[in-house]
Amino acid sequence: MLRNRKDLQRLMEEMGSMVVMVEGKKDSEAIQRYVVSVIEVSGRTRIACERAARSGAAEVAVLTDFDERGKELAEELNSELRSRGVKPNLTIRRRMGKLLGITRIENFERRYREMLDETRAL
Repeated sequence: MLRNRKDLQRLMEEMGSMVVMVEGKKDSEAIQRYVVSVIEVSGRTRIACERAARSGAAEVAVLTDFDERGKELAEELNSELRSRGVKPNLTIRRRMGKLLGITRIENFERRYREMLDETRAL
């Protein structure tokens, strides 16, 4: 459990300085206080990727849900970001899902706080 906490702390430090792309408003609300900038895709992949490129970010964390639509969107964003010279980071998404056991990004904050509370009790 303590190892997971350390892994989660490293993940949060890495993600905290990045622009993050999420699917929609609930996802944005769950993560916005932990990162520098959030871009909601909300069905506008090209516009969201253009915005990420204009932000000057060299790398963008793609945090989509872990359902089939989220996986497809992650791949779509991967391609669109690369075409604009922005490096997509899909590793953070995989690590977050594994560490927190979430399938939806909107559950990030709740599960993150629960995990911190669980490890503090040890």
